[in-house]
Amino acid sequence: MGNDQHGVLAAVRALRAANYTPYLAIDKPGTYAGRSRATVGTVRMPNPDVDREGFVRTLAAAARRLRVAAVLPSADNHFLALAGREADFAGIALGTPSRESVDQATDKALLTELAAAAGLQTPPTKCVRGEAVKGVGYPAIVKPLRSRVQNPDGTISTYSAHFVSDGQIEQALDHLFGGEGLVQPYVPGVLISVAGVSWGGELVCALHQASVRIWPVPVGGSAYAETIAPNAELEQGVGRLLRRIGWSGLFHVQFIRDSRGEHLLIDLNPRIYGSLALASAAGLNLLQIWVDLLLGRRPKVGGYRIGVGFRQEEKDAQALARLLLTDGERQRALRGLLPQRGTAHAIFSLRDPMPLLTSVAKLTRLENQKDKGPFGDRPEA
Repeated sequence: MGNDQHGVLAAVRALRAANYTPYLAIDKPGTYAGRSRATVGTVRMPNPDVDREGFVRTLAAAARRLRVAAVLPSADNHFLALAGREADFAGIALGTPSRESVDQATDKALLTELAAAAGLQTPPTKCVRGEAVKGVGYPAIVKPLRSRVQNPDGTISTYSAHFVSDGQIEQALDHLFGGEGLVQPYVPGVLISVAGVSWGGELVCALHQASVRIWPVPVGGSAYAETIAPNAELEQGVGRLLRRIGWSGLFHVQFIRDSRGEHLLIDLNPRIYGSLALASAAGLNLLQIWVDLLLGRRPKVGGYRIGVGFRQEEKDAQALARLLLTDGERQRALRGLLPQRGTAHAIFSLRDPMPLLTSVAKLTRLENQKDKGPFGDRPEA
């Protein structure tokens, strides 16, 4: 497994804590997890977005050479490349469900239908093309039908969601495949997530969390989040959703809790996700549970501690800076700056300091890219 997201750093740390020895397959040097002491070694791979077959061949050869017990995809493009390729990994547990499950889990156009069948609510959703945008209110969220789309030459293009204000929907659609996308009204509220492990479509464990701060604003991922008490009704709905697609592996389902207290499903991430370190800190090692199931072992599944915090340092620094500059929010920002005992960090660790070098390099690149427009193609958070 391997990409340049901090969730993969949490994954290798969780595996090492469970006495597994993780190797990392990378297509670029200098990633968070690649610099971590939790990673036993790294193996260079072709980028699956550019050379899918080369990625599968190289990964399978490395897995045999290193005699690994399991191969864990970490990103959508890994699942899309590896689904149905079990024959290439004979004798090695491959952490991908069926091709049908992967296709359904990554199809954003299908999510509204799947949610309704599972008894979950979603924001009103329209599928529109650039030349047929009518009756859409503002502000809105424009989403691709799929985050990754295969081009005629076999390469993969990545598309992301955008927040749009008056008159910008057509411009956002121009940056999506075929000028087509999903449009939903922007719903203000609290970002709520249910994450865990599913196996054969059955929910094995789940952790509930709420985002205290997000970045970027007004839509983005967790900058600071906390575990919250389970919502039984919501968890049962997530279980029904995962059962319909027969999912096996990690999952991360996101909701917006609106002003009425209703939970509206906005995204399904069937992969390693950004705030994964929170689950480990709260006592639920999702990577250990996933790998144990892959290897035919009985996982130890318990509860999790409520009120445990998580800080994504890069995002939270920006979120707090914005609050400091906002009238009426400075006290909240100052409280957020205070150290919180027991808070998990996405990157920083006294025992594993080297991943911070990736943060420094990343911030330098961002400083050099400030002049990019609002619709530049970026991977989804």
